Amino acid sequence: MELQKHQASKGQRIVEPRATVDAPAGVCQRRTAAGPPAASKLVRKTFLVDHTQSNVSTHLSGGPTWSVKIHDFGKQWVEASWGQVDPHPGKKSYKGTSKNKELNQKRAQARAKGEIRRKCLSIQADHLVTLTYRDNMEDRDRVLTDLERLRRMLSRNGYPMPYVAVLECQKRGAIHPHLAVRGFQDIRLLRRCWYKIVGKAQGQVNVRGPRPGTSPVKLARYLSKYISKDLDSQPREFEEHRYFCSLGIAVPTERYQIFLQRHAGRAEGKMFCFLYSEVVRRIGECCALKYWNGGAGTFGWISGFEDPNCRIITNTSSLLPPTRARAGD
Repeated sequence: MELQKHQASKGQRIVEPRATVDAPAGVCQRRTAAGPPAASKLVRKTFLVDHTQSNVSTHLSGGPTWSVKIHDFGKQWVEASWGQVDPHPGKKSYKGTSKNKELNQKRAQARAKGEIRRKCLSIQADHLVTLTYRDNMEDRDRVLTDLERLRRMLSRNGYPMPYVAVLECQKRGAIHPHLAVRGFQDIRLLRRCWYKIVGKAQGQVNVRGPRPGTSPVKLARYLSKYISKDLDSQPREFEEHRYFCSLGIAVPTERYQIFLQRHAGRAEGKMFCFLYSEVVRRIGECCALKYWNGGAGTFGWISGFEDPNCRIITNTSSLLPPTRARAGD
């Protein structure tokens, strides 16, 4: 009290002490000289207390569920795949501990080849670019780093180049990338950028164009088969990618789920006939088709493209249910 009177006599401002409390969670309090630091504005949980079913279908038909995926590139290429959904989804084992490693590798290679083909069709690839090293380059990470540096240098020069790439491993162990691109590329710019990365006269850039008389579909199929021919023999470590592509490649994809009744009969044959007719409807009657099915018809695929030399008869109901793997033109 005497100290306050002494300060008042000297003309100093009197600051009365105030009681402070901690800010409640989720409320921000303005920080002052006499107040505590502000609490966090938002309190988030890093886990879910209860298991929600937001991603689970609420359909209660009781019958089997079929998943259908269609990639429509116009009359030049249409492919459809179907499969019966597992009623008990989830991981069956940890990565790398499966007993069916060889079968899983074959399936992964088939999926990779399909993705390469679809991405080549999406960018309408018709040229093949090969990047080589003068020395025996065996460092896979170094090759991928150089490929990323090349992409950035081309982008900085205003020359974005959508591509789909795979790494080819030769018998001597040398690794070099193959890129499927669209249109003829500026070979001078490519070589100038590649020489800056690997050094002058320490590498080479080759561009291979399409052959006369070929269609975009045949070129895409050829490129996907050519650049994926080494997937079977190329050594692959755990969780290594088989192919690489630039960002922004949009593959046209349609996904559907078909719910059947519990006592629906001949579902496999009906599903095959339905998708067969759907592919023919999208392409037209003059088309060449190939199909495959497995698991007694519980999964398979159909693909085709427009071909004036072939004609599909659509006004018939003689399509047989797929009881075994078969292919037809």
